[in-house]
Amino acid sequence: MNQHSTLNMTPKQPRPWLQQHYAATRQRTVDLVKLTVDRLLQKRQTVTIEAICKQSQQLDPQGKGIKKAGVLGNAEAYAYYQQHRTSRAATARRASHKAGSTHRLPTDPGRDLGAVRRRYLRERKPDLVERLLFVEQAYIESQQQLARLQFELLDQQQKTQKRRENTSF
Repeated sequence: MNQHSTLNMTPKQPRPWLQQHYAATRQRTVDLVKLTVDRLLQKRQTVTIEAICKQSQQLDPQGKGIKKAGVLGNAEAYAYYQQHRTSRAATARRASHKAGSTHRLPTDPGRDLGAVRRRYLRERKPDLVERLLFVEQAYIESQQQLARLQFELLDQQQKTQKRRENTSF
């Protein structure tokens, strides 16, 4: 065996001379997460991992900021984020809001279809199925009403025509 194949067979162990560097990097991540989260809370902004990554670049003296994997991979930084995050509360509010909402059909033909598409793409599949069933049922009912009105109109037209024919003689 050559030297490279024996190195690859040994389990990956942290190199002792890098331990100090790894510890400093982990502490830098924790400090930057705490600083960023506190700043977001101070500005009354939502605390999400994306917001932390974006804001940390501005607050970092090195200008690097923190990546999502840095927050998720550092137990202490992730715990601090979870303690202060606001996205969980917003999700719970949205879910409870959706549970009580009833489906309504759109009435504005000039609505923003792009916004509607984005809203539908955020929906869960079971919610979309319920909405589709509701819309299909409403469509069937409107088609039946249209057919009924057309027959009534035809009946009225025939009656009017018979009256005209009877009065013309």
